Amino acid sequence: MRDIVFALLIFGSLPFILWRPWVGIAMWYWVGLMNPHRLAWGFIQTMPVAMAVGIATLVALVLNKDRRALPFTRESVLMILLFGHITAISLFFAWQPEVALQRWDTVMKIMLFTLIAPMLVFGKVRTMAVLAVITLSIAYFGFKGGPYTLASGFGGMVLGPPGSFVRGNTDIGLALVMTLPLVLVLARQVYQGRFELPFHFPLYERFHKLIGLGLYLGFWFHLISIIGTHSRGAWVALAITFPLIFLKMRYKGTMIATGLLAIVVVGVTVPDKIEHQIDTLVNYEEDASAGGRFDAWNVSWNVAVDYPLTGSGMSIQRLPPEIWLSYLDRENPVVSGPIAVHSIYFQMLGEHGFIGLALFLMLLGFSLLTLFRLSREGRQRDETLWIAEWAWALAIGLIGYMVAGAFLSLAYFDLYLAFIAMAIVLRRELLEAVPIAAPVQQARAPQTVEPKAETPKSSGTPSETGGTIMDPGRLR
Repeated sequence: MRDIVFALLIFGSLPFILWRPWVGIAMWYWVGLMNPHRLAWGFIQTMPVAMAVGIATLVALVLNKDRRALPFTRESVLMILLFGHITAISLFFAWQPEVALQRWDTVMKIMLFTLIAPMLVFGKVRTMAVLAVITLSIAYFGFKGGPYTLASGFGGMVLGPPGSFVRGNTDIGLALVMTLPLVLVLARQVYQGRFELPFHFPLYERFHKLIGLGLYLGFWFHLISIIGTHSRGAWVALAITFPLIFLKMRYKGTMIATGLLAIVVVGVTVPDKIEHQIDTLVNYEEDASAGGRFDAWNVSWNVAVDYPLTGSGMSIQRLPPEIWLSYLDRENPVVSGPIAVHSIYFQMLGEHGFIGLALFLMLLGFSLLTLFRLSREGRQRDETLWIAEWAWALAIGLIGYMVAGAFLSLAYFDLYLAFIAMAIVLRRELLEAVPIAAPVQQARAPQTVEPKAETPKSSGTPSETGGTIMDPGRLR
């Protein structure tokens, strides 16, 4: 039954994608992030659902005029340069061309849609809808994993759908950390009635407060699920990002009092599995998993030193054991063969050299700066408050990716690239929502005082009426 429902939803959306191409972006993120076909048990598991959605979206992009030009921003330029470096340099000089080409094929599809998304997603309603799809596609596992974690006494482990980017506990832990602030923003906008649906839905308009309360509850389940992943990288990222989230939350005193009361009444009992993970996090020198990461990082560094422009090409962990081990010169290694890099930074370094790593870091850094600037500038006007809220959530989620990603091989994570795409979209939305100030005359010549002539009344421009004027150049 589940296979039939998902098949109808996915393949039934294809005509709508041809009619409204932006629907294809929403479906692409739903299929790519949530992987609904992986949650079924029958025929749909092996069907090329992503390919069907992708082809329909590309056809609609060509045939339908409902599109915009790709915004020319630092992020879009860096994205193109990074794609070009991976394709023209790393792939061409890859040590294992067939393995690298197979990986490149998957990654390039994600990167292509990262650039297509800003062309099809524009306007408040579409942008909100796509952001909600991105949020709920991952939050589904948080909403479901929270009660499971509580029911198992924090002893069970939250996992993602098999065969996806987030199949492992550490992978889904990272995704949950990234989307936690997005859930909070979505809950707040829905509860306050500020979230706009792309279609008329009377039940939502009538019960939006109740739906918002449900999303607020889901936020706490989402948070509990992060703990339930037993991912030490996710815990570290949560420890850094949650204080930033907490500062933006309301009723802080009530939450603190409730937490203290729960500790007094229930007490503090840490399950054995979590206690063990905390112990290995503190005493990482004694942990074989941490030692293996150091070995993999050592290999990536040495490969980049020998091949600073090209690296080894994609999938460095799939190099022949004798080649991989020849670059391992760390004292007392704990591995006996190739393992995953377990770091987005060393992954980019080993696979694409110092140039690839530099482009990757610049893309992360400029995107983060843009999002924080959007958050600050968007709060100056009521009509752009929604942009500021989503930009803040994406920025905090990106910080979570940068922290937890230091321990995971997810440099090509589709959720991270979706954040980059939406940063480009939100930047354009703010620029188009802000009045453009008239150029200011820099120098004035001496003028002869003459009697004033009577002039007709002005109809009023933003500067004459006292409206807020923002220079779009501040966002560049």
